[in-house]
Amino acid sequence: MDFSGLAAYSTAAIWAATFAFAFVSGIIPFVLNIEVFLLAVAAFTDASLVPVVGLAAAGQTLAKYILYLVGRGSLNIRWVKKAAASKAADAFARRPRGSLSVVASSALVGIPPIYAVALMAGTLRLPQVAFLVILGIGLLIRFGAIYLVPGFFK
Repeated sequence: MDFSGLAAYSTAAIWAATFAFAFVSGIIPFVLNIEVFLLAVAAFTDASLVPVVGLAAAGQTLAKYILYLVGRGSLNIRWVKKAAASKAADAFARRPRGSLSVVASSALVGIPPIYAVALMAGTLRLPQVAFLVILGIGLLIRFGAIYLVPGFFK
């Protein structure tokens, strides 16, 4: 992907693209990478950190909430039911408070992958509000740090 033409777009277009890219990459992360997009926006535009990072975190959080609902069974998808029987599900179920710390770790550093954690959190019915708050704050911190990286090289 060539992001060098980003500077030609208006601020509103960059904001809209950020939210859309974050949402889509949250659903299909193996094709699109929000971290690379944020690095490109920071390097090639004069877009302000706060709205870009906020919109990226909001788009990703919305996508992961949909995955949470899939895991919960609100959106019935068969292959997710197999995940409920996994060893990871057993570990999450034995330590519900530790499960929220796994959500925090996943949001802050991406390990374990947020995609799987969101599905598992829904399957185990972790509290929705706690999941969303921890995920949102963690993504804000992570994306903010990523957005600042190109500034060190200017």
